[in-house]
Amino acid sequence: MSTSTGKKKVLVTDSLFIFQEHVDKLEAADCVVERLDKPAASEEELIEAIKGKQGYILGGIEHVTEKVIAAADCLEALVFTGTDWLHFVPGHEEATRRGIAVSNCPGANAMAVAEFAVMLMLAMQRNIFALGRTGDKSFQTCKSLLTARIGIIGLGTIGAAVARMLKGLGATDISYWSNRRKPDLEREIGIQFKDLHDLLRHSDVISLHASKAAGAGYIGAKELALLPDGALIIDTSFHGAINKEALFSELHKKRLRAAVDHLPGDDFKTLPADTFFYSNESTAYNTFEANKRASDIATSSMINLLSGKADKFVVNAHKLKV
Repeated sequence: MSTSTGKKKVLVTDSLFIFQEHVDKLEAADCVVERLDKPAASEEELIEAIKGKQGYILGGIEHVTEKVIAAADCLEALVFTGTDWLHFVPGHEEATRRGIAVSNCPGANAMAVAEFAVMLMLAMQRNIFALGRTGDKSFQTCKSLLTARIGIIGLGTIGAAVARMLKGLGATDISYWSNRRKPDLEREIGIQFKDLHDLLRHSDVISLHASKAAGAGYIGAKELALLPDGALIIDTSFHGAINKEALFSELHKKRLRAAVDHLPGDDFKTLPADTFFYSNESTAYNTFEANKRASDIATSSMINLLSGKADKFVVNAHKLKV
């Protein structure tokens, strides 16, 4: 259903994405924007809010379940303002069955996440958190990141950006593993492909950038055991990429070090600063520039989809019955 004026209603969650200029753009395209200004709306709140909406821009960190999709009585398009739509839209198969287009914003926050990952590498390699006001060390000779053997797991848009940044800094030994080998990027950036287990054995620093399609805990005890003593793990990917029990065991023994972009369990918070860093909430993606790009893409996609046009960012187009 649409409004009495023929305009279509669009639900927008949270207030970080979809700037006023984008609200104006949606309204100029005959949409009525209704905000649910919560970063993590509950299933019950979403079930109520989704009713009567033709469009839904997922700007928070809520999870769109099958029950939410079932309550959507006239939904045509669901747009996620990030890239990991599989994680945030667990009801995507139900959405596809109902003919609802699902799209995301690939690459919008890639540079922000890559920048954050490289920052963590530098900070942990130079032991900033222990040597600064957050720690209790006053002098320590550290290893340079530039001479480290660096492994990148997942060479998508973010992984490739990390590799380019590292090359720009002067790192010389960069390897990667990805489900699909990318010879063009190997030649362009100057990196080498390795089997995952060989990569782990070789790397002093690893940075995780595989999508959730890799599976929860795809870095487990067996994989962690392959890393050299003292190796550093940087995880700005999806929460759950590393088996948490296996990781805590290695960190507690101080055999490995890690920095992650999410809030871990309470046991991790007892680890010393030179062994483990964590974000209070996922923040790698969160720069003004990245949010603006995501808002631009999400708004354009929603307008395209509600006006019956094709959109290149639809992730389930090949499965929709049209």
